[in-house]
Amino acid sequence: MLSSFYGQFSRDTPPAQWGDTINTVETLGYPLVDTILGVDDYKAIYADERTFTRFLQSYSRGMGRGRLTREAKVRHEKPCRGLVLSTGETTIEGEMSVIARMLVLEVPPWEKRDLAGQALVQAEEQRDKLTGFTAHFALWIAKQLGQTDLMTEIASRFSQNMKGYRAQLTAKLGSRSNTGRVIQNWSVLVTVYQLLYKFVQEMDEDYLLPEWQDVIIESVRTMRQERASEVFLDILGQLLAGGQIVLDDDMKNPHEYPSSVTVIGYKDGDAIYLLPEIALREANKGTYSHCALQ
Repeated sequence: MLSSFYGQFSRDTPPAQWGDTINTVETLGYPLVDTILGVDDYKAIYADERTFTRFLQSYSRGMGRGRLTREAKVRHEKPCRGLVLSTGETTIEGEMSVIARMLVLEVPPWEKRDLAGQALVQAEEQRDKLTGFTAHFALWIAKQLGQTDLMTEIASRFSQNMKGYRAQLTAKLGSRSNTGRVIQNWSVLVTVYQLLYKFVQEMDEDYLLPEWQDVIIESVRTMRQERASEVFLDILGQLLAGGQIVLDDDMKNPHEYPSSVTVIGYKDGDAIYLLPEIALREANKGTYSHCALQ
């Protein structure tokens, strides 16, 4: 449906799929400048994590895969210039830098969002008109560029949205949670939404935009879970709760503990002083135990 804003597409004929090679995805996306490129059904069996990671890192920088000709000359790059909209039942894990470059949305099955199927039927009836909406929006943007200082307005909106998201993350998750790429990605989207909203108002047409919703808090929480430090602290927390390790509250006169309990550090008011090598050793032992139980 989203691809239909840029041409004639159907859900049964996606422009690309991860069953194709990564080179194919890049080549198909090269001429689709600033248009949606739907890539269907991500599975690790189709695109191994190493190849998928390389593609996303190059794609986020607007670069293609460097290649040489038979004469050992640098071949002209053809990076993917479309806006990749990927579907899949899973996503890559353990690659924080890659996850930061994506906006991951969990979408429930269609039948759970539209029980009677009426919304889908109505949307299908309007599919062939969506390219007209895109053309009108592009024309409106062109007029704004000629009649107003649109670039300054976009820059101002983007800056304000960045500040707003930083404040939101700080309030909900603390100052340590400010993640630049995630904030930037969502700020771009909400800025475009604001322009769309302004366009709809000025057109005075019977267009209905859904209320703005985002999952930036969930995105940052996902990234935090991927961080080694978060995993390390989580394992220590589990071991402390289970009584396998302790933080002594008296550095001068340490308490006596059973031989099965390890002291990994000391508490002094609100401060905690870890014994790094001992804490790391116990966290590693806890990680192995957790994996063995799984």
